[in-house]
Amino acid sequence: MRNSYHDAIKLIKNQFWTNFLNNVEEKEVFQTYRFTKSRLIEKLYLIQNLQKELKIEFNKKCETFLKAMYSLSSKIQINEELLLNERIQWSRVIKEKIKHAINFSAFRKALESDDMLFVIIQRAYKTILKIFNLVYSDLIENDYHSKIWREGTKIILKKSDKSNYSISKTYRIITLLNCLGKVAEKIIAVQLSYTAEINDKLLNFDQIKDRKQRSAINAVLNLVHDVQMAKSRENTLICLLLDVKEVFDHVALKQLVKILIKLKISVNLINWVKCFLQNRIIDLAFDDERQKSKKISTEISQDSFISLILFLIYIRYLFSKIRAKFKNLQSLSYIDDVMLYIEGRNIDKNVKMLENAAKIAFTWAENNAVQFDDLKSELIHFESHKTTLNQMIILLNNMIIKSKTCVQWLEVWLNRKLNFKVHVQTKIATIIRTLHSLFKLMNSEWELNVKSEKQLYLTCVTFISDYDVEIW
Repeated sequence: MRNSYHDAIKLIKNQFWTNFLNNVEEKEVFQTYRFTKSRLIEKLYLIQNLQKELKIEFNKKCETFLKAMYSLSSKIQINEELLLNERIQWSRVIKEKIKHAINFSAFRKALESDDMLFVIIQRAYKTILKIFNLVYSDLIENDYHSKIWREGTKIILKKSDKSNYSISKTYRIITLLNCLGKVAEKIIAVQLSYTAEINDKLLNFDQIKDRKQRSAINAVLNLVHDVQMAKSRENTLICLLLDVKEVFDHVALKQLVKILIKLKISVNLINWVKCFLQNRIIDLAFDDERQKSKKISTEISQDSFISLILFLIYIRYLFSKIRAKFKNLQSLSYIDDVMLYIEGRNIDKNVKMLENAAKIAFTWAENNAVQFDDLKSELIHFESHKTTLNQMIILLNNMIIKSKTCVQWLEVWLNRKLNFKVHVQTKIATIIRTLHSLFKLMNSEWELNVKSEKQLYLTCVTFISDYDVEIW
């Protein structure tokens, strides 16, 4: 009797799944593809703190994550009188900016800390448009960001393909913020991005991200062009790759304000940024538990609309400082990925110059509450010699960076001869894994309709094969 019962349930599930696959339409097809992936969320068992002690209690794990995420702000004095001498004017908040910030926000996202989706805000905006315009214009123009909007919940998730999950950096942190607060942040972020386009002092020219019609592909194309030009002149181009550690969690408020003052930013914007970053409250959530809310002294949430442009402004003087010291040295930056490179035939001299540039970068980082991830620093020589060059760079902490034959930068694999063999092989392997997942939905028993199969192929497989194809 029991076997018959289970067999009947299995048969009904099978029939329901088959009918679903045969009749799936439009966006539902992506739901079927998600079913082919593992959705298991495991608990975090042991977390290692800075003293390499393993912690198992929830509160101890939270303390370990908080100490790993946040550093103390640098003690920097600010001359408030400089605020009176402003040059970059800040335009008023008009209803078109508010409308754009609300209507062009993704409405199919996870519930935020206020349990509200953007689709609810978008529909409410159509009904009480005048109230929205009045609230946002008054708050922003009076340099105020609501206390409720400065609260957030941080979700801890495992990163894939990591060998040791007892280390805090093997986890991804997602912050759930208030959706109403995100609208105000987006208004400021759009205005700052526009200011960066019309005023070349706000961001350094080498900073690619958050610029119109510039992407990661443009950054890699710039590098590929310079490597090819160096080869045409029979020179060797040497690159040092640096990675800023936990970028959004190491922003010192005092230093950010000092930079905004130096850039002659409007007093209103500086006061709003100070309000936005002060008295922030977060709580950590994982393993079906939630930590009590805690105040933090320095943080720009990665999931905030304004976090990216503020961080780019925060590190903009790093590049001008290096360029002022080394005229022949070039740099590229895409968010936290920084590349320093130099072209020439005197390999030893150029490697020494990169080493000195790295020392300047690390010294600047230490003075500005920023950290570079030593383990992610890499060195490569782009050259056509049959023998691989083995020069190395020694960092300030005496860590040795040896030259590699192949590195990955902005999801593109680059080898020393720049023939993209490794990159193409990696993409083929990714496509094969994706096809295997799709084949689970295309067998003789459970078969999608032809239209859905084509839609999945174009979206999942063609996207992988066509992305960054212009580079190689």
